[in-house]
This record gives sequence, C-alpha cells and structure tokens, in this order.
Amino acid sequence: MPDARSTLERFLEAIESADTERMLVLLSDDVTIETELLETPVRGKQMVRQLLDGAMDAYESVRLEDPMIVASDGAGAVLVRAHARFRGDMEFFGETLHTAGKELSLAAAAFVRVDESGKISWLMRVRDTFALIRQLGISTEQMERIIRGFEAEMGPGRKAA
Repeated sequence: MPDARSTLERFLEAIESADTERMLVLLSDDVTIETELLETPVRGKQMVRQLLDGAMDAYESVRLEDPMIVASDGAGAVLVRAHARFRGDMEFFGETLHTAGKELSLAAAAFVRVDESGKISWLMRVRDTFALIRQLGISTEQMERIIRGFEAEMGPGRKAA
C-alpha cells in the first residue's frame, strides 16, 4: 500500500521550498487536481507544469505552519495555515494582481489519493478564498475574469465529463 503520509510530507516540503520540479515528481502523469474556485479540474502533469511554470517565482517565501496530516490506505488529507510573501506582481490571463511585497496568511486543506507508485493521482485543494481576496485586495469581478480566462484556456476538450 502506498504511503500517502510520506507523499504529502514531501509535497508540502516542495511547496515550502517553492520547488516546482519536486512538486511535479510527486504527481502521476494523469493527475487530476480540483480546487474550490474552478468547475473544471486540471488534468495531467503537463497542464500542471504549464500552470506552475514561473508561478512559484512570484513568492519571496512560503511557510506552512503546523500541518496536520491524516492518512490511510493510499489516501490522505492535510490542514495547514499557509503564509506567503510575494516578490512581485502576478499576471493571470491578462489580469495583473498587485501582490508585490504583500503577505498572505490563510487556512488551506488538501485531500489526496496516491497510486501504487506513491504518486499523487488526485488532489482536491480547498482554501479560504475570502481571506485571499481580502488580503490581496482583489475585486470579485477581477477574480471572476481570472476564472473565466482559466476556463477558456482549458478548452472544451479538457472539461470534466
């Protein structure tokens, strides 16, 4: 039986070190990632790579406070308080988020299934979106435009059935 706890611990370490390659190594090629904001899951390691490419560079630092991990039989969950400081502004689908120098602190949870090789095959991330929007000064309209841009980028062939 794969060790979901160990996989989650290594995944959190990769996030905290902002190491995209270490994150990707822990994902199966056909990983499915779901989030609280998107109706369309992100499917496949290559799509995750495209989304993460350069995104982790926006962070000056990431700290995950007291992760609480529960794992059993190839599945696991983690609850954590995440703290991040942004190095610069971020661009998403034509929207500039003025994040330079800002700090963010919010609660987040992730639920995973790990395949026989110990890689994450499914991940559901849930975070305190209201805290994110409030702390970064993002308008709900701007967030909606980013979500619509992401959904359009995914294309109809990538939407969940």
